[in-house]
Amino acid sequence: MSELGEVLKKARLEKGLSLDDLQEVTKIRKRYLEALESGDYNVLPGKFYIRAFIKNYADVVELDAEEVLKYYHDEVPATEEFVNEPIPARKPKRMRSASSEKFGKIGFTILMWSFLILIAFVIWYYVLNKDDGAVNDNDIKGITDNSDVSKVTPTPTIVPTLSPTPIPTVQPVTISFVEKVGKDDVFKISPMKDAYSLQLVASGGASWIEIYEGGKNGTRIHYATMADGDTVNYNVSKDVYIVMRYAGYIEATMDGVMIEDGDIERSRILLKLDTAAVENTTTAQ
Repeated sequence: MSELGEVLKKARLEKGLSLDDLQEVTKIRKRYLEALESGDYNVLPGKFYIRAFIKNYADVVELDAEEVLKYYHDEVPATEEFVNEPIPARKPKRMRSASSEKFGKIGFTILMWSFLILIAFVIWYYVLNKDDGAVNDNDIKGITDNSDVSKVTPTPTIVPTLSPTPIPTVQPVTISFVEKVGKDDVFKISPMKDAYSLQLVASGGASWIEIYEGGKNGTRIHYATMADGDTVNYNVSKDVYIVMRYAGYIEATMDGVMIEDGDIERSRILLKLDTAAVENTTTAQ
C-alpha cells in the first residue's frame, strides 16, 4: 500500500465509512477506490481522473485535498504526470432558446380562441337581426293599405369588421457577461421574470457542484457530486451563485440559454437578475 493509500484509508475508517458507502457518496466505482488505497494507479483511467478522484475522496473524508495531492505528486514523477493528458476541450455550444417554441404555442392558442369568438359573434348577430327583422301581420296590412309593397326598399344589413386580436410578444431570455469580481464571473439575466428554469447536465466526467439562491451569501440549495450523465433542475426567482469544480464537464443553462463560461477547471458564476429594467419602468409610471 502506498503512503497516499494509507492516508486515505485511515481517514475513511476514522469516519466509519466502507468502500460501498464511499462509492455511493462520490459516485466513483469501488474498484477505482480500492486502486487509490492500494496505490495501483494503472487500474485508473488516466492521471487527470486520478487527481479528480483523489480530490473528491479527500473532500468526503474531510482532508485537505491539496495536501493529499502532494502524496500523489511525490509517488508519481511530475515529468510523467502530464504526458499526453490535456484537459479535454469542450465543443463550442450554440445559444439555444426555448422562447420560440413557447411563442408558437401561445400564438396558436390565441388564434384558436379568436376564431371561436368570431364564430360566436356572427351567430349572435344573425339571431339578433332575425328577431328584430320579424314583421307582424299588422305591419304587413299597413303597408298593403298605404303603399305599394314592391316600392318598399329593404334596409341593408351592416356586418361590422372585426379587428385581429394582437398577439403578445414574448421576449427571450438573454445572458450577458458583465465583469469579473475576484474569482467570480458576473452575468446579467434579462428580462426580469417571476421564475427561471436552471439546469445543469454533467457530460464526460464527474464534477462537484454548489448552488446558492439569493446570491453568494444566499441559501444553499444544492451541494453534491454530479456523475457523468446526471441532471439537476431548479426553478429560481432570485440571483444565483454557482461553484463548479471541473466545470468543463458541466453544461449550465437558464431557460434553455447556455451560460458560456471559459473556465474548465474551477468556475464561480454569479447570475444577477436585471432588476434595473423593472425599476426604470416603475419610475416612469
